[in-house]
Amino acid sequence: MSIFKGEKLVVEIYGTSHAQKIGAKASGFPRLKIDEENLKNLLKRRSPSSSVFSTKRKEPDEPIFEKGVNNGVIDGDFEVVIYNKDVKSSDYNELYARPRPSHADLVRYFRSGEKDYRGGGEFSARMTAPLCAVGALCKQYLFENYGVEILAYLSSVGKVDGASYKTHSICKEEIKACHQGFPSLTNGEKMIEEISKAQSDGDSVGGVVECVAFNVPKGVGGSLFEGLEGKISNLVYAIPAVKGIEFGDGFDLSKMLGSVANDPIRLENGKIVVEKNSAGGINGGISNGNPLTMRVGFRPTPSISKEQRTVDVEKMENVNIKIKGRHDSCVAVRAVPIVECAVAIALLDCILKEKN
Repeated sequence: MSIFKGEKLVVEIYGTSHAQKIGAKASGFPRLKIDEENLKNLLKRRSPSSSVFSTKRKEPDEPIFEKGVNNGVIDGDFEVVIYNKDVKSSDYNELYARPRPSHADLVRYFRSGEKDYRGGGEFSARMTAPLCAVGALCKQYLFENYGVEILAYLSSVGKVDGASYKTHSICKEEIKACHQGFPSLTNGEKMIEEISKAQSDGDSVGGVVECVAFNVPKGVGGSLFEGLEGKISNLVYAIPAVKGIEFGDGFDLSKMLGSVANDPIRLENGKIVVEKNSAGGINGGISNGNPLTMRVGFRPTPSISKEQRTVDVEKMENVNIKIKGRHDSCVAVRAVPIVECAVAIALLDCILKEKN
């Protein structure tokens, strides 16, 4: 199991990829009437599509609330369970004691001597299903009570770039529209071609997911260890395959003069506004009223069908392996709603601390 201990929320995710069930327990959650359609739609966005580059593992991902829900209402602690119904552990028979390169297999062996790597266990991206079940509820509460909308999309896949908030004026309606299909604002066909080419070569590609949180109240967060960027990053790095996150103009700020990087402050119609948003809506770890903008980098999935070098840790000899099974050729595609949910959990915890 893995536990997020926030200021107000505690979320525990348990189970493994090939277990009978996976689930999440949450405590400190505010009273909420569950929007079941919204919850199922978000989980559907996380599920594999019919595209050739998606995993062929098809899970219905039906959330079942076993505790803490009365007449569809949460008020405090709850537990949600998702049953695994399309497990195929035989794909991993030839990988016993043979850690897959760049997976968590090797470090699991270093930590506990584990040699059975079926499905990635608790490190699998499968574990993001219960994370999304909790995150969808956080998204719903934030929107209904504070007007906060958290929306993400693909801004690049491999070497193919699409629209980005750094170069385009992006509105909520555009992002919501792309959620009905391939989740990019522009160049979706070229991105699909990039993924399909890698898949046909027995390989994989990475991608970048951009996320924007609209209408975040001013003054949320804190200094040093209480900073909003750190809280959000903590949750985002819980998503498998994430290797980087930046806010606003991020690393590009290091190339700018201060006069260019700074976001001017003005008075408009009696209200203080920050004119542009190089900082990504956060100064000193605290929200400034602008949209929170962030870019999350996903590595290519290590599960590729090309032959790779590894070590048989039982026989202690060098071996070559070819990974079988059902895997995505670009995990960033299905990660779009997962990023939204991770950000939602972090934001709700911070806002509850400030507002209660």
